[in-house]
Amino acid sequence: MYYGADYYPEHWPRERWAVDAKLMKEAGFNLIRVAEFAWAKLEPSEGHWDFSWLDEALDVFYKGGIQVVMGTPTATPPKWLMDKHPSIYQVDENGLVQGFGSRRHYCYNNETYREYSEKIVEKMAQHYAGHPAVAAWQIDNEFTCGDGLYCYCESCRQKFIGWLKKKYGSLDALNKAWGTVFWSQTYTDWDQIIVPKKSQAAMFRNNGHNPGLNLDYSRFQSDGIVEYCKLQSRILRRYSDVPITHNVVSERYDYYKLGEQIDIATYDNYPASPWKSFLGGDPYDPAFSIDIERGIKNKNIWVMEEQSGPCGWNVVGSTPRPGEIKKWAYQAMAHGAEAMIYFRWRACLFGTEEYWYGILDHDGIPRRRYEEVKEIGASFPKICEYNVDSKVASDILMIRSFEQQWSHEFQSHNWNFDYRTYVKGLYYGLYAGNYNMDISNEETDFSGYKLVVAPAFNLMDERLKAKFEKYVADGGNLVVTFRSGTKEMDNSMTERTLPGYFKEVAGIELEEFDSLNDCKVTVKGDFGNGEASIWADIIKPVTAKPMAVYDSEYYAGKPAVTVNEYGKGKCYYVGCDLDTAGTVALMKEITGQCNVAPALENVPAGVEVVKKIAKDGGEFWFAANFSGQEAALELPFEAKEIASGEILGKSLVLPVHGSAIFTRV
Repeated sequence: MYYGADYYPEHWPRERWAVDAKLMKEAGFNLIRVAEFAWAKLEPSEGHWDFSWLDEALDVFYKGGIQVVMGTPTATPPKWLMDKHPSIYQVDENGLVQGFGSRRHYCYNNETYREYSEKIVEKMAQHYAGHPAVAAWQIDNEFTCGDGLYCYCESCRQKFIGWLKKKYGSLDALNKAWGTVFWSQTYTDWDQIIVPKKSQAAMFRNNGHNPGLNLDYSRFQSDGIVEYCKLQSRILRRYSDVPITHNVVSERYDYYKLGEQIDIATYDNYPASPWKSFLGGDPYDPAFSIDIERGIKNKNIWVMEEQSGPCGWNVVGSTPRPGEIKKWAYQAMAHGAEAMIYFRWRACLFGTEEYWYGILDHDGIPRRRYEEVKEIGASFPKICEYNVDSKVASDILMIRSFEQQWSHEFQSHNWNFDYRTYVKGLYYGLYAGNYNMDISNEETDFSGYKLVVAPAFNLMDERLKAKFEKYVADGGNLVVTFRSGTKEMDNSMTERTLPGYFKEVAGIELEEFDSLNDCKVTVKGDFGNGEASIWADIIKPVTAKPMAVYDSEYYAGKPAVTVNEYGKGKCYYVGCDLDTAGTVALMKEITGQCNVAPALENVPAGVEVVKKIAKDGGEFWFAANFSGQEAALELPFEAKEIASGEILGKSLVLPVHGSAIFTRV
């Protein structure tokens, strides 16, 4: 199990490298990440290569017992390249060309950029082939993070046309799938195809564009990113057999397809970044995100950037309180992290991230944060014995689908509906009861789960219908929610009576629905009360039984939540959004009916507990205190704290920001 930091030898004098290597080793480090932004240092001008400085740095750290993750530096194409080939710049939805001055300023689909990327990746792969210091390769850095946009340049339009030809074969097939007869949008020549830049209908979220066009353009852009990753991974595999990774953080492409091109998914974890503080982050955000990451390949991940100090670009986020660095690291490991790499080793003296503090401040002197990181490092070997090749003990699968997300993104049904936010809300409904879960896409094997949750599963076809129905008929339990089964896979509306492809398994029909734009609706059920504020399906049970009814509006007394026996299993249909308390109560009722047990019973509010299964089959638990006050756990067994070896008895007291990893005695 790797433990370390992200390090930039090009930022510091050579005489400092040995000092840093010594401090790292004393903290228990065995790995650093290097070079992911160093293109201009490695190739200062076209065709002129300089690996000497990086060779020397690798020698210093390897002699000090520290290996490296070698980054390909394609996230930061240098100025000489952009000046020579300005067509590489992205074009935004307004048609404006993005400029130089930050990072990620390239179009994934630009053939010229791909050629230059191939050159530098191959040069690096050749040069470091077999180097003992290289433990892994990282491709690029945080695809689409920072730019956050799809590109709408002419290169993209031409490649999009080729993508559409391959998918549809003929314009007749494309016109039928998109329904271009609407508004005289019929295409009679392939070169007429547009990319969905802003239109005269810019007041609408999808700019008034055809839903089929929007969805296919998201699919195309995602495929372009995956192809760009594949371009690099193919080169690296020719010269190296060490693992290949990418730090997946943004959400503009299909994680699961990208996962096929890498060996290990990695994540950049900042629980207290200024963006989360400003936008309203929650303690369970990292748990949710890392569970998503674990689902990319349905196996454990690495954390390639773990917060170690206050961070930000123009403003600075909160400083980690004593115990928080350990708590965040433990939370990440609980949810599947097998490597912990902190960002960054030392705060940089210059550049955009001057305010992004790391383990050491700008003066390079070890202080409190270093000592906390060092304390974790001392216990790492013991933690590794349990955590490496372990798995989260989960009976629940939460489906998170990029196809569904893209469909909802352009047509959100209600101004206040956001697919990811809704998925996260259902996740919290389970998290709050300390139910562990996996998050992955609809292609995952359902058979190992007692409960599958499919939020707002909008796009459907016969293949998926058969998969969901077989799972339930064989004894599984399925939760389906409002805005499911309403569309075909081409993003056109279904002719089927809603909930469409889910009608039989849910045992219901929808009489109508109410998009709640200016009111809230109360809901009363077996599990308690709740309130809907976004959507209300008005349900007609066919074979299903009501679990909750609306208690206001013209549909008072009509079912809001139902359960249907189908074969050996059950399908729960949740026809409305619910407030947090209602969601937590509903999920507790459903998990109880499905015999799904929490990680630990009677856990105090604000304390997170994750149950894990070690590679030898033994059970162990992570606990982290987010309550803001001391918390006591009463345990149903005699326990031992793994890192310290302390015998806990049947109780565990966690101080503010406290965390622990424990097992049965």
